[in-house]
Amino acid sequence: MFKILFSIMLLISFASSAEMGKNGGGCTLAQKGEFKVGYNDVTLDGVKYISKAPSGKNFREIFVGSKVVIANENPDNVIKAEIMDYKPNKRMKGKPKTGLFIVKISMKAGMTILPMKYIFDAGIIKASAVIDSPFTKEKSTLKIWFETDVKYSLCYAGK
Repeated sequence: MFKILFSIMLLISFASSAEMGKNGGGCTLAQKGEFKVGYNDVTLDGVKYISKAPSGKNFREIFVGSKVVIANENPDNVIKAEIMDYKPNKRMKGKPKTGLFIVKISMKAGMTILPMKYIFDAGIIKASAVIDSPFTKEKSTLKIWFETDVKYSLCYAGK
């Protein structure tokens, strides 16, 4: 009798979880740990990250609208960035997720909209772009980047 009751409960559980997956279940993603920002091989200190949401169903819900403020010794040279949009590439099974974050960067010298390519692999999302350096008179470039951990929870393992 116990085995029959247990089997029925298990069947109901699978049926309801399958139904959740059809109606937008999937995974809950949560940003965990430090939000690192830098250029070339340098990680910046004094970065203030203002998260849009601690968790969500996708990167758009977590990151679009998030802001970064990079302090400087001179208050006039504060750099602000805001993630404006997220454009994923087509998902290829067995490969890391890739795409673009569209980021608005503001500083005293002006504002620019910058597409930053991202890769999401092994729970870490890394985005980067190469820009002309605004800090030198001679022509040079900087690779600017950010990275953070993103963890899955409450996943639906569908077909």
